[in-house]
Amino acid sequence: MKHLEENKICEKFILKNVSANFEKTDKLGEWISRGELCKSRFIYRYTTSVIEELYSFLLDHYKSGLNQYILFNLSFYEETFGKTYEKSKEIALNYFNTYYNQIPIHPSFKLKFDSNRNMIPTPKFESLYNYKKNLLLNIENKSELIIPYLAGNIDFYNSHLFHNNFIIKEVFEFENNLKILIELNRRFKFEEDNIFTQKSISQKIFEKYEDEFDSLKQIEFIEYQIKLKEKTIRADIVSLFDFFSNHLNIKTPSGKVFGEIINSYFDFNFSKIKLNSSESTKHFKNIEKLKKDWENFTN
Repeated sequence: MKHLEENKICEKFILKNVSANFEKTDKLGEWISRGELCKSRFIYRYTTSVIEELYSFLLDHYKSGLNQYILFNLSFYEETFGKTYEKSKEIALNYFNTYYNQIPIHPSFKLKFDSNRNMIPTPKFESLYNYKKNLLLNIENKSELIIPYLAGNIDFYNSHLFHNNFIIKEVFEFENNLKILIELNRRFKFEEDNIFTQKSISQKIFEKYEDEFDSLKQIEFIEYQIKLKEKTIRADIVSLFDFFSNHLNIKTPSGKVFGEIINSYFDFNFSKIKLNSSESTKHFKNIEKLKKDWENFTN
């Protein structure tokens, strides 16, 4: 067991058994409990990292089993072709609820306490995350699935296992539905999802510096311009700063803050962003190109 601990395959826990008695007090409706420790013992369980590795391995190894969302997208496209956004969103919401309700989420995962200890509905993607955590716990108790992975016996994970193992079938039913739910939510914004959908760089910047910029669209354009170029140089950032500050005249951070944000979120190390008294011809050509790109980006 020491070897398993040292290699972070298993971890040791102390399991305590407590005996308790309840006694009625002199106050109406009040009971107190008196407990004492009967015994304690050590138990070992697989580490979270091992279970998560196996989960990821299964998804990759049987990745052909994660294609239902492709068929759904084709079907949804045909069903909503030519329809308005509002009508398409209505259809999408029906599908969202259908696929969400197909997942056997325990009722306890659908409720939580707010800061005032009031019981409120759990956001759907948080409920889905709770369900996934429960799936991982179920896998943790299935050594027959874990040991071949630790031993490197890839042949064990064959087609027969995929079609007949209950846990694996449960995982893939969940992941297929989850992919559809994430895609529908990405397109129609039913609920904010900070769990399964990573925020873009633009969203992260806007969340922190909302008061410094005119809009999220502005930051998305900056991100688009940076990713568009094979190599971004300091002059490109100066042009973006000048374009928003002096040509569009919309709310933009100071050159110092603008540069710090760009360096921090895009892993650059440019010196302070500022305009010179006389900019080059290339700079003004950049500005003209940015004007056209901005027009296309916002239309």
